[in-house]
Amino acid sequence: MSFPSLAGKTVAVTGATGGIGFAMASRFAQEGASVILGGRNESKLKDALHKIQAVKPWPKLGTPPQHHALHIDVRQLSGWNNLVDRHQIDVLVNCAGESQKSLLVRIGEPAVENMIQCNLLSAIWGCRAVGKQMIPRREGCIINVSSLLAHRAAIGTSIYAATKAGQLGLTTALSQELGTYGIRVNAIVPGYIETDMTQGLRKDDLTAKIPLKRFGTADEVADAAAFLAKNAYANNCILNLDGGLSAV
Repeated sequence: MSFPSLAGKTVAVTGATGGIGFAMASRFAQEGASVILGGRNESKLKDALHKIQAVKPWPKLGTPPQHHALHIDVRQLSGWNNLVDRHQIDVLVNCAGESQKSLLVRIGEPAVENMIQCNLLSAIWGCRAVGKQMIPRREGCIINVSSLLAHRAAIGTSIYAATKAGQLGLTTALSQELGTYGIRVNAIVPGYIETDMTQGLRKDDLTAKIPLKRFGTADEVADAAAFLAKNAYANNCILNLDGGLSAV
C-alpha cells in the first residue's frame, strides 16, 4: 500500500527559515506540495523561498507547485487570519519557536511572555484559524513540533519545556475536537537535532546518553512530518525522534 501523494496540496510551515522548519518545507516541496513559508525575518524568508523554488518535486503529474513566502507574526491572531484569507491550507506545521538557556529567576517578564507567545500561543492561534478553515472541507492535517524537553526538562529550560508540554496537550485535545471533522492533529517530539539551536551544547556528554550515539538531523524530522501528513489514520500520533533517549 502506498501513501497518498501531497502533489496539489498546500502546506504552511511556520518557522520556515530555521533548520527544522526549512528542512520540512523542502521535503514538502519535494513531495509536490505548494509550500507557504512563514516567518518574521523578510530577508531570511526571501532567501528560503529562493531555495525552495529550486527544489524539484518527485511527482511528475499534476499542477506544478507554487511556493510563497509570508511575513507573519505568529504571536498575533491577525497574522493567522491573513494567512487563511489568502490561502486554503491542507497541512499546517507549527514549527516557530524561541529557545531558552537561562534559569527562571533570571528571566525578565518580557522574555517569559515572548516565549509563551512564540511557542504556545502561536500554535493555539494557528490551530484555531486553520482548523476553522478546514472544518467545512472535513479534511486536513495539523502537525505541532514539540520537544523531548516537554517530557524531560533540564535546568535552564523551564518556560520552553512548559510551552512544549502545552503543545502536546493542545494536540491531544484537538485530535478529538477536530478529528470528528476528519482533521488530523499530530505532534513530533524531536530530541537533540543538529541545528543552530543546539550549537554550543556539550555534545560529547549528550551523545553518550543517546542509544544511537548521535544527534538527529533536520531531514530526519522532515521525514516524520511527511509521514504524518500522508498517513490518513495518524491522529493524536505523538512521534518521538530522539535516538532512543526517551527510553534511557
